[in-house]
Amino acid sequence: MECELGIAGWVLSGEILREKSLNLLAFPAVCASHGVKTVELCSRFFESQDARYLNALRNRLSDNGLSVRNIAVDMGNIAGADEAVRRTDLEALKQWFYTAAAVGAEAIRINTGHADDDEAMHRVIEGYRELVSVGEQAGVRLLVENHGGVSSSSENLQRILDGVDSDWFATCPDTANFPDGDWEAGMRVLAPRAFSCHVKVFNYSDNGAQTWTRDGETMGYNLKTCLEILDAAGYTGPLCVEKGASDTTEASIRETLDYLKELQKTV
Repeated sequence: MECELGIAGWVLSGEILREKSLNLLAFPAVCASHGVKTVELCSRFFESQDARYLNALRNRLSDNGLSVRNIAVDMGNIAGADEAVRRTDLEALKQWFYTAAAVGAEAIRINTGHADDDEAMHRVIEGYRELVSVGEQAGVRLLVENHGGVSSSSENLQRILDGVDSDWFATCPDTANFPDGDWEAGMRVLAPRAFSCHVKVFNYSDNGAQTWTRDGETMGYNLKTCLEILDAAGYTGPLCVEKGASDTTEASIRETLDYLKELQKTV
């Protein structure tokens, strides 16, 4: 397996959102310093969506030889039962397709959101159908990620993919976001339509086994198996580092990129 390696913006969220030691216009140079050519941006990093700011961002990306695979859009709840609020969310989400086009991003990821009633899945599918038609007009793909809420389980993800049958609708599997015990089934659902992939690493084990603790419970998945599933599905997109296991963000990015290079050799 020889997938391109990239950087998912969230790996630098601490520096951008909490520490304020980095901003989105400086982000491209940091990524380029790690030798990657592909990045993912996050909507929360954008200080503006006006033309001047977007032109400046596009120029910074170009100057550093970077292409944008995806913008992870962290807003809205298309599963929500309040139709007025949901309509506002949908209209606001549509603007991100045009923001993506302005900076040269190939796709945007929009989450399903959360709701527990019987109609939630119907609203999610209808919302994605509406959004993907806008994406097609803008020339930007729409991605779904296993990101909690309605998208938590492999079963729900399969229902969404079956319900939104469009060449402009694809997936962005996250290797560590599945419920415990569902990661392999989830990867098999998402891999055939994967356009990008988030990789979270908690250790640099030779066999790819990853374990961590969440709310007092030990969680786990096998990254090598995930890569094998992607490879078997014919995936050729980037593997974007979203979390590493080192003491600093800089070291986590560098060492996770090295780790993925070596692990791919075993697939």
